[in-house]
Amino acid sequence: MDFVYLLRVLLKRKWIIAGSAILAAVIAWYFTKDQPLAYRSISQVSTGFTTNDVVSVNGENNFFEADTKFNNAVVTFTSPTVMSLLSYSVILHDLENPSQAFRKLTDEQKQSDVYKAVDINQAKQVFNDKLNSMSVLTSYKPEEKKLLGFLKLYGYDYGSLASELHVYRLDRTDYIQIDYSSENPELSAFMVNNAYKDFVRYYKFIRTERTSESIDTLQSLLERKRQDRSEANQKIASTGLINIDDANKSNFDLISGLQKTLEEEQDKLATSQIALKSVSQKLSAAGTPVTAVDNSEVVKLRDQKNAAYQEYLNSGSTDQDALNRYNNLNAQYQSKIKSVGLATGSSSSSIDKAALQQRKSDLEDGIEASKLRIASLQAKIDQLQGSVSSAATRSAEAQSLSKDADLSDKEYLDILQKYNTAVDQSNASVNSFHQILVGQPAIEPEPSKRFLIVGMAGVAVMVCSILIIIFLTYLDSSVKTPSVFSRVVNLKLLSLVNFTSLKNKDIAQVVANTSAVKDSLEKNRENKFRESLRKLRYEIENSGKKVFLFTSTKKGQGKTTLIQALSYSLSLSKKKVLIVDTNFCNNDLTVQLNGTPVLEKIIADDADDKLIEEIQNASVDVRTGMIYLIGCSGGDYTPSEILPAKNLLQHLQKLTTVYDYIFLEGPPLNDFSDSKELTQYVDGIVAIFSARHVIKQIDKESIKFFKNLNGKFCGAVLNMVQLETLNDA
Repeated sequence: MDFVYLLRVLLKRKWIIAGSAILAAVIAWYFTKDQPLAYRSISQVSTGFTTNDVVSVNGENNFFEADTKFNNAVVTFTSPTVMSLLSYSVILHDLENPSQAFRKLTDEQKQSDVYKAVDINQAKQVFNDKLNSMSVLTSYKPEEKKLLGFLKLYGYDYGSLASELHVYRLDRTDYIQIDYSSENPELSAFMVNNAYKDFVRYYKFIRTERTSESIDTLQSLLERKRQDRSEANQKIASTGLINIDDANKSNFDLISGLQKTLEEEQDKLATSQIALKSVSQKLSAAGTPVTAVDNSEVVKLRDQKNAAYQEYLNSGSTDQDALNRYNNLNAQYQSKIKSVGLATGSSSSSIDKAALQQRKSDLEDGIEASKLRIASLQAKIDQLQGSVSSAATRSAEAQSLSKDADLSDKEYLDILQKYNTAVDQSNASVNSFHQILVGQPAIEPEPSKRFLIVGMAGVAVMVCSILIIIFLTYLDSSVKTPSVFSRVVNLKLLSLVNFTSLKNKDIAQVVANTSAVKDSLEKNRENKFRESLRKLRYEIENSGKKVFLFTSTKKGQGKTTLIQALSYSLSLSKKKVLIVDTNFCNNDLTVQLNGTPVLEKIIADDADDKLIEEIQNASVDVRTGMIYLIGCSGGDYTPSEILPAKNLLQHLQKLTTVYDYIFLEGPPLNDFSDSKELTQYVDGIVAIFSARHVIKQIDKESIKFFKNLNGKFCGAVLNMVQLETLNDA
């Protein structure tokens, strides 16, 4: 929508907009004349949600939870329970202190059924009981429903209190502010102070009740987890698997030591076997037998020595006495060897052979002892490995039981921590609220909002009026402006003709600018009207066509007036015009110009001279020598039905030698087919549209007919355009 056009529409209706705003302001002023004065009291409460001034038993303050805590506190302040407790407090004050009551009922209120239905003494008792038990009245009980109506009579019901009591957090502070406004300054102070007291009572009650339930639940869980923990530890102790890991570690260490000793003994055995082989070879090379020597004692000492060593190994290499006995026997054995060698020596050769023989015997004894030690070590290692293998299964069982015990310990400690936290919160959470600003009665009332209400009422109605006008303008789909016409109709626009009042006026005088005009606005309209006609006249003169049909899609578009005005305008430029009234359904041209209804009777002669003479005799001279009219009788018929075979319309081109322009008026296309029949007789067709009318679907069908005229369609004229819109074109 064109913004300039919309602005002009609003300016045109400026008095409607201004009048509605002034009327709304006057109405608001009238209804607020008896507005009572309001006294406001405030109270502030410190919550402790965001400060660290005191030592916290619950750990560090969580600032991310502060907003949630503030919201919970505000909702609790304005909850129905706290509001009900506040209403009980104030009604009890008024009932118990009639002389100092904040509100006193009028005589009319005391005569009401609500007041008469309540026993004052019984009501005070019920209010006291409800206040002490922190319970609310219910409308399901008839007696309590009466008390609710009684509170509403005083203005102490939940709805009345909630509308005046405002609780909110002061931005970026630890404080909650309580506001209350009323007609009595002492009532306002009473409300903010008692709102805090009732809130603390109720908040402490619900916190204590909820915390007690949590502590009881946690305590039962704690006891159960303690029993589970004790059972798990007892099960581990009863299986004897507590030190199994230490035992396994000791066995592994012992096996490792025995393995090392076994390897050393195997190395010693291999060395002895090699040495024995070498000694045997040397004895074979000597060949001479050695003198026999009594070595029975030597053999006996050797056997005793080997037995002592075997006893030491069997003790797991831990028997120190067996080791000492082995060392003594070994020393005796070596000494005996030397003594036997000295006793048998006679020659060096015999001594060498004897030494080799003794060496061989020692090596054989050492090899035998090594084999015995190796066998003993291997048996001990196998025994220890068997113990470790059997302990592996017992270790897996021990680990499973240990995990169960650890899980029980963890669950127990978690529940214990929650239990301690709940106990700490029960002792510390309620004590964080403190009233740091006590409400005081206001000395002066709050500034009146009457002027603000009046101003807002006027502005609101003004804005609503503007929006309604814009909405109605938007819904108005008439082709009132060239832009709308171009978008909706999409036909070539020859000219815009503004609206001017022609009532009781001669069109010829208006066109010739000889009419008496008193109003300047009307004079401006007539001037624009003449200029519009001149533009249309120019388009007609430069079209190169002589015979024109003026038609429209619907009636009331201004065809008759426009044909007359255009004819008068052409006559001023010395052009001769013949008007033929072919609008049989509405012969206004014939009636208004006092024409003779002869069109249906004229039989055209083929001879040009006779035809011209016949037309001149049949036509009426509307303007001396310049404008002529051939009228019609009119009726419910079409040109093809009423006109003779040789009718005037077939010879219009011959008449152009006498007349500069010939204008025909056709009926509306939406209702009649006459204009379609008349198109064959004319050179050009001009469509007339009124800016006041809306384009409908049936009009679009007629517009489609204009577009399919194959060059005969000259264009459209937008008639009856408002002057301000014409200036924007």
